[in-house]
Amino acid sequence: MPRRELEELQLRMLRAIVRRAYHESPFHGRRLRARGVAPDDVNSFDDFRRMVPIYTKDDLRREMSGDNVDWILGAEQPISLYSLTSGTTGVNTVLALNYGFLDEIVERLFMRQFWMAKLRPGMTAFQVLAGWHFLGLATNMVFSRMGVRAVAPWGTSMHDYVGEFVESLLRWRPEYFVGMPWMVDAMIEEGRRRGIDPAELFRGVKYLHLAGEPITPGYARKLLDETGVRDVFDAGGSADGIWGGSDCEHHSGIHAWMDVNFLEVVDPRTLEPLDYGERGRWVSTLLIPGGPTVLRYLGDDLVSIEKERCECGRTHYTVRIYDRVGNSFTRNGRLLTPYDISLALEAVCGHRLFTVLNPESSGDTIRLLVARDGDDDECEGASEEIYREFLRRFGVGVEVRWVDVRELPFSHRKLIRVYRDEGGDAA
Repeated sequence: MPRRELEELQLRMLRAIVRRAYHESPFHGRRLRARGVAPDDVNSFDDFRRMVPIYTKDDLRREMSGDNVDWILGAEQPISLYSLTSGTTGVNTVLALNYGFLDEIVERLFMRQFWMAKLRPGMTAFQVLAGWHFLGLATNMVFSRMGVRAVAPWGTSMHDYVGEFVESLLRWRPEYFVGMPWMVDAMIEEGRRRGIDPAELFRGVKYLHLAGEPITPGYARKLLDETGVRDVFDAGGSADGIWGGSDCEHHSGIHAWMDVNFLEVVDPRTLEPLDYGERGRWVSTLLIPGGPTVLRYLGDDLVSIEKERCECGRTHYTVRIYDRVGNSFTRNGRLLTPYDISLALEAVCGHRLFTVLNPESSGDTIRLLVARDGDDDECEGASEEIYREFLRRFGVGVEVRWVDVRELPFSHRKLIRVYRDEGGDAA
């Protein structure tokens, strides 16, 4: 569909969602009335941005208690099940769901996403997503609808179960893998500990479909080289904002369906709207009725919405996800994330694991702990090249300390990308 027609469709759906929120969601209805906004007042995207208030995860946490979760969000009865978010930034929030809404969201968002990322009927697909999480629930519904043979090993998406995941992968030899980047890294590490090469561990897997943290081009190349898969797809989004998608084979950003969500980007400090290509926090409005009402939910990730049409021909806009707001820091007047640091390192050395040390107290220099790639990492002698690359990209210098990977700070075996400590150094 041409972009102009997609935007016209969005506006019609947006006005319908505002009307529904006003009349059927006590939470959103109260907030709209407090601003003096009636449904008929919203007749354009500008009206919507100006009149409808943003809400946050903390707003939800303050409101939710016990049985009132569906009452607050305005989900249609009967509620079939409740699904949790991961709680990465604090207490988990809850989604009240019914099967009519689940049918719609699986068909219009997740089936399209997985088809674009090369999942096909008859494949065997392996997934290590938590079954209690909204994404795990939707993924299993996709597998069932598409006629995919699902392998969901016992255990949740934590490192405690990585050994069992490795054994299941070796036993079932799936063609498709759904999980998180850090879990793939942990499985590769566990395989090597057992003397299994990554290409042997992932033998038979054609595609990796990964969510949970941004994937840089260098990291994707590393996975392709080590595992021998055909392609790596980057999936991103949010359970609270109920938006998401995947990149396509051209890897120019995550395709976000404009007939499912109205996405905005706002300044992290002022919450004022930003234009295409500008980096800020995402704001999601869900355009599918019947489930939780998501009306201008402010997310915790830094993104940009790209207006250019993808080479694949899809006309929906694409989204680049950079990292959590909590992992960002300012240098030379620019908001940076570990994604930016990765791109600079990869330009000289290829993919490397690293941690940014105390960015708020290191002056004009970016301080890094970078893990050696083996005992004879040639890049360890490229400090001047790395310095020049950082100066070119960010206008600031960099101080690199090369360490063994075990000297990087981890929490539950997951790498801490930005380490902040009053003592001024990593543990």
